[in-house]
Amino acid sequence: MAQKRRVLWVEDGARYDLVNMAAPVYMDGKYDLVIAEDASSGMAYLLNDTFDAIIVDIRIPPGIDNEWIKLHKDSGADKVSARLGLHFLYSILGHQNAKINLGDRRPAWITPAKIGVFTVESRLELDAHLKRLQITVYHQKRAETPEEILLQLIEAVLAQS
Repeated sequence: MAQKRRVLWVEDGARYDLVNMAAPVYMDGKYDLVIAEDASSGMAYLLNDTFDAIIVDIRIPPGIDNEWIKLHKDSGADKVSARLGLHFLYSILGHQNAKINLGDRRPAWITPAKIGVFTVESRLELDAHLKRLQITVYHQKRAETPEEILLQLIEAVLAQS
């Protein structure tokens, strides 16, 4: 049996609101889906393991790490204004504009081609950031978003990496 591809989904509502979107991934059987519900746990997973694909929401809470808590407070102290998912992306990609610099801790295996963004923010709101970070896989969450979208995003990321 082939080894499952590992996927990290950084999404605070994954276990509850979006359980329908995770089901097609589990049913497909090709992926080991790991869920991080905040920036701190997402970072911990990435610093301690490797993944074939990373799917990130832009509106995530800070979690328990003091750096993320401080950045959250400094950025407006709510998910909408803080947009910690963007800060998370800048950090894991080692971008010069990262507010949390991982330095030598940054895993070299993380590249823009391994990342997809799945969020309520529009492409227009995020386009400059996505271009700067060289992230091409993106989908906006909407009421009519199909249940298979998470699986489709994972497959799109894997196709380019």
